[in-house]
Amino acid sequence: MQVDDVYVPLGLVERKKQSKRQGDVSPEHGSELYKETEITKTFEHNVFLDEVLKQKNTPKSQGKRIAIIGEPGAGKTTLLQQIADWVSREIHQSIVIWVSLADLREKELKAYLLENWLTQVAEKIGKAEATKQLKDDFVALFNQNNVWLLLDGLDEMSASNPLTEIARQFREGGLISQARIVLTCRVNLWDGSSNALDDFDTYRSLDFSYPEQVERFIHRWFAAIPETGKQLCTALKESGKERIQDLVKNPLRLTLLCLNWQSGDGKLPGTQAGLYQQFVDDFDKWKKAEFVTNSKQRQQLNIKLGELAKAAIDKEANRFRLREDFVNLFLGNADDENSLLKLALNRGWLNCVGIDTNRKPVYAFFHASFQEYFAAKAIDDWHFFLNHVPKNPSQGTYRIFEPQWKQTILLWLGREEENLKEQKQQFIDALVSFKDGCQKFYKYRAYFLAAAGIVEFKDYLRANEIVKQITKWGFDYFNIKKQEWVQFSYKITQEARLALQQTEYTKAITALVQLLQSINVDKLTLCQAAVSLEKIDPSNEIAITALVQLLQSNHLVAPTLAAESLGQIGKGNKIAITALVQLLQSNNVNDYTRRLAAESLGKIDPDNEIAITALVELLQSNNVNEDTRRLAAESLGKIDPGNQIAITALVQLLQSNNVNDYTCCLAASSLGKIDPGNEIAITALIQLLQSNKSNNMYDYTRSLAAESLGIMGTGNEITITALVQLLQSNHLDDDTRMLVVSSLGQIGTGNKIAIASLLQLLQSNGVNDYTRCQAAVSLEKIDPGNEIAITTLVQLLQSNHLDDDTLMLSAALGQIDPGNEIAITALVQLLQSNNVNDYTRRRAALSLGKIIRDNNHWFKIVKALSGYWRLDDDFYDLAWKCAQNMPYPDFYQAWHQHNFATCAMRSLKKILFTRII
Repeated sequence: MQVDDVYVPLGLVERKKQSKRQGDVSPEHGSELYKETEITKTFEHNVFLDEVLKQKNTPKSQGKRIAIIGEPGAGKTTLLQQIADWVSREIHQSIVIWVSLADLREKELKAYLLENWLTQVAEKIGKAEATKQLKDDFVALFNQNNVWLLLDGLDEMSASNPLTEIARQFREGGLISQARIVLTCRVNLWDGSSNALDDFDTYRSLDFSYPEQVERFIHRWFAAIPETGKQLCTALKESGKERIQDLVKNPLRLTLLCLNWQSGDGKLPGTQAGLYQQFVDDFDKWKKAEFVTNSKQRQQLNIKLGELAKAAIDKEANRFRLREDFVNLFLGNADDENSLLKLALNRGWLNCVGIDTNRKPVYAFFHASFQEYFAAKAIDDWHFFLNHVPKNPSQGTYRIFEPQWKQTILLWLGREEENLKEQKQQFIDALVSFKDGCQKFYKYRAYFLAAAGIVEFKDYLRANEIVKQITKWGFDYFNIKKQEWVQFSYKITQEARLALQQTEYTKAITALVQLLQSINVDKLTLCQAAVSLEKIDPSNEIAITALVQLLQSNHLVAPTLAAESLGQIGKGNKIAITALVQLLQSNNVNDYTRRLAAESLGKIDPDNEIAITALVELLQSNNVNEDTRRLAAESLGKIDPGNQIAITALVQLLQSNNVNDYTCCLAASSLGKIDPGNEIAITALIQLLQSNKSNNMYDYTRSLAAESLGIMGTGNEITITALVQLLQSNHLDDDTRMLVVSSLGQIGTGNKIAIASLLQLLQSNGVNDYTRCQAAVSLEKIDPGNEIAITTLVQLLQSNHLDDDTLMLSAALGQIDPGNEIAITALVQLLQSNNVNDYTRRRAALSLGKIIRDNNHWFKIVKALSGYWRLDDDFYDLAWKCAQNMPYPDFYQAWHQHNFATCAMRSLKKILFTRII
């Protein structure tokens, strides 16, 4: 296979100066560690060739001195080869000379060119050595400025400081100074010391984009066996493969993946640990010739890399950007030629990714995922992850609940050493049997980790039990709820379904197929199970058949859910398309089902004529009701934007005298969705807002009209103008004014007229506190950071006479100014108050869940919630969110800081209610 067969052009960035590194990244986006932060310009490949090389448009050297830098495997050499080919073709009279700088050995560049390189040229033209005439002609080419020196691998020169040495040779080399030079260098060397090549314009190669360039490379690699390439692309898209998606943006790592996939007959190793071990072995082979090491050196390096990786994840504030002094503790100093750090840098396992505020180097692993892998290899006792002390968690170890350790735990479970097998069995046993003493919040978390763990440790003896249990939690909500009373929330149902997608593939599919084939399952559960099955196994025929059948059922909710699910399966799914086409062509389908089927078909097969025709026929039929006609028009507009038949149908509905206000509002809303800015729709909604009818149904209609105006498009000038005019009316009641203000907050971003109108309202004495509060919230949305809006909300929160609704709205200050103590205190007080209704407390719980970021705030909330007699729904969800964000010992302490009465009540509940788990 030739380079040109698989080459995918990489972009480049022009570097202003060395990047400064402060924040950290998540390992799912580990490639971000290598992104430049100090850049002047970004180039597409062809633009770089034209502007930089042909037009010589560079700030320092006018195209004469170009350095291309990057981490190992970033494609520097391949890019230089492409530059060589391009210059030879496109630059008139150019003479391209390629030199791999590792080949110089002890020679200087000038001597190498005049002796070694020129001798090779002489041999090709039939001469034993370079004659004086050939050498003179060669020198003349330099003096005519026709020579391009492409120098590959500056970091591979044998000199102690290649940058200083090559700079000296450029200065003293005479003819070399006449050449145009493009060189490649690893970023470690370029940034590692004082750079003597500061007259070079520096460009850094970009990673592949995912999925576009990554998939293009894969398809080219497997051009002879395209189905194998498609299978690899599909495997990369699976849930849980986010780290690998990011990892293979690097050309070398993508090449290694393709080699693995090809040698594994279209399969990757069975565990993540197996895949990373294969990467490590392949990477070491790639570097074997370049930096000779023995097995003892490699073993010692890998051990120390593991210790460094483990300590960084455990103790460092920036776990993946590693400080120089921290790295030195494990690997020694980079200035020491015999240090492990020097070896790690040479082999590419560590790379300099920038400098800190003290101008000291910042290092990172080749990819953050390799750091997690090396950390997993350094752990030999499962108690490092979990050492449970039930009555005194502060004395225990609970890394199982720290999100930064999850991937390392999974990699540890996938290790193949036989001596770890019993340890892994004990560890998952401990996860499954974990008891937290806090209403099972952490028990569920431990169990879900065990469900993910059996994917990596395939020999776990009770794996079927785990899958059976999470399937029950995921799809038997109402039966569990009856038996567990307040101990189970729909939140756990959702988390269990997510866990099912992440557990052992075949066992999850088997469990869901059994559920779908059961005769004792209600339609809603069947629909949810089919959706889960399709997510785990796209194109599963059983799942799709079940969804199509549910589409035709008389259930209140299932048909809509089934239609939505079918529409999300993915474009081009042939099984789903065939099933939906057959359904639309049937004579035994009602109009409601036909519309849902047509919309789903249009989503997964855009421009499908059968779907469009079915909806058009519904619109033109005289035998459908207004609601079906409106929904059919909206569906048609979704799958065929701007469809004139759909727009006309909705306009006619709006202009009809026989349509009630509610239907009119819905029709206008639908029209606004498929034809944003439609003046007829806007006028109808404004008229509905202005109406002075008063009843519960009409109040709801007006709210819906305001909401519809708010979603018809940010920056829609017609809508904004109409709302501002309405707001300035002297005959507007408080409720309508509040609705108008809310709508402006959704669509008036940056609009000066809308901002001025809301400011005027804030400064008016004629509005109530609730409207004033809504105006402040809307103003901050469309003019972020507006001081008047924030000041107004603070003043309202500090008032002593607010009603519950206004207090709740004022607490939106927490979203505007995250962590605002006044807002958080007000919401926690609502949560603890005995003088507010349950609805207000629930709204307070919802708001707190959106704005809390600090562990001290979480602690206060848990302490408040621990005293609740009924901890369900929104309160349970808030407590679950606390459990997701708090260390287990802190949650345990807060949960058990309650009074004697609460203890007695809990004891009574244990006596009165049985639990199934």
